[in-house]
Amino acid sequence: MKHLNKIIQFLNQKEVKLLLLIGFLFRTLLFLMYLKITKVPDSWSYMELSEYILKLDFSGYIGWRSPGYPILIALAFGTMKITMLYQFLIGLFTLCFWYATLEELQFSKKQSFWIVLLINSLLCYFFFETAILVEAFVVFVFSIIFWMLSKKYLEEPTLIQLVLISLLLGFLVLIKPFYAYVSFLFYGLYALKSFSFKKIINRRIIILIFPLIAYFGWSYVNKLNTGYFVSTTYFGLNISQNCVYFVEKAPEKYKWIKDPYIKYRDEAIKENKDVAMSIWYAYNDSVFNKYYNNFPDLSNELGKFGKETIENNQADFFEQVISKSFLDFWKVFDMKPFVKFNNSSVDSIIGFIWKIQSFIIQIFKIVFIGLMFFYFYLFLKNRRITFELIIIALVFSSSVLQALVTFGNNSRFSFPFEFAMIVVVLLFVKNHIKSPKFLNKYLQ
Repeated sequence: MKHLNKIIQFLNQKEVKLLLLIGFLFRTLLFLMYLKITKVPDSWSYMELSEYILKLDFSGYIGWRSPGYPILIALAFGTMKITMLYQFLIGLFTLCFWYATLEELQFSKKQSFWIVLLINSLLCYFFFETAILVEAFVVFVFSIIFWMLSKKYLEEPTLIQLVLISLLLGFLVLIKPFYAYVSFLFYGLYALKSFSFKKIINRRIIILIFPLIAYFGWSYVNKLNTGYFVSTTYFGLNISQNCVYFVEKAPEKYKWIKDPYIKYRDEAIKENKDVAMSIWYAYNDSVFNKYYNNFPDLSNELGKFGKETIENNQADFFEQVISKSFLDFWKVFDMKPFVKFNNSSVDSIIGFIWKIQSFIIQIFKIVFIGLMFFYFYLFLKNRRITFELIIIALVFSSSVLQALVTFGNNSRFSFPFEFAMIVVVLLFVKNHIKSPKFLNKYLQ
């Protein structure tokens, strides 16, 4: 009852009520001009798994996706319109957590209101909320995690708080297995705070439990259905994507993969298509069907091909990671090509507004990169775990890991962190720029 009263008091704040009203009107107005649901090449795979969830029977499922997001679609009875409505509601709840996070970070009510309102007006959130994609859901879950971090739930946590964080991180893994590292990152940061071998194992280890159960549990389900213990059967194909710029150096025993890979890559370059998707173009044209008609088997072979090619050409791999995959993470993902408004004039205006907004987001990201060095220096100096440090560690580790794991649409990996990056920049301005002597303070 105590917690319920706090929630009611929070929602009764005039700033929160106004944010929810504006957020609702903003989404409604844009959708009335759009009147459709965005489907992208990935959408069908989430819809397919939702059908298995509705049947409560995974037998025969070949493991394209993990079940976190398809659960949301299943709760919408597999209907895309209801799924989009859920995502709009999730977007409104996200605003509440953003506002609460900013208040915890000592922004005033007025400042919190305007910051959330401006971030809510970024069209990228609407683009993803109208799409059958995981991003809007991931943003929502991360917004709860950021709120917990701002309340310092990992500082001196209770058992209940640790269990709640573990459950949330576990569900995040079910949405996107890539995020399995997040719980280890949080655990490791607090182990480093006042490091001693006696404190390596501490009560925060609870936060690892549910993410591990989620990752290995779903991998076991895939093992039963496909014969391969992987979080998704895309894994092998994703590894092979990393070879796109040095596929010529692949072992000759993989000639059946190498030759079509080179052909489709060269065609992609010639036609100005996304080169990172070259292996997908070959797969979609069924060129591998005469070797492997079953996708899990094919993906497993592509994984072997990718691992061996990378191992034999490590210099080429790391050059691609640094010069392409890593840098792509820091770009702003453009969802607009998938979102076409019915009226061409409206579509042009929306496109123009988005170009301006994406430029602003890009500036924030560039400033954030510079601030990473500053906050890492502060940590080395005073060993304090701050909100800014956790966010920087989280975003930086994501930028490195995604670059190592896959090549293609890498900027989508940074989208769920854009709110946090903007907040870190604003926190720096709020806490340091106001004092012209701040550099002297830290450089003494």
